[in-house]
Amino acid sequence: MLEIALNLSKDEIEKEVMSSEEVKKLLQGKPPKKIIVVPGRIVNIVA
Repeated sequence: MLEIALNLSKDEIEKEVMSSEEVKKLLQGKPPKKIIVVPGRIVNIVA
């Protein structure tokens, strides 16, 4: 689980999540098909 500041924009949240080592490990170098960001709630990555 990642904790990210609530005051970030959708683009900033996406950059923060995609730079996470945990996410990189789970994606295994493949680009995500879709990233869904609901600010203040959840980030969903479709691999």
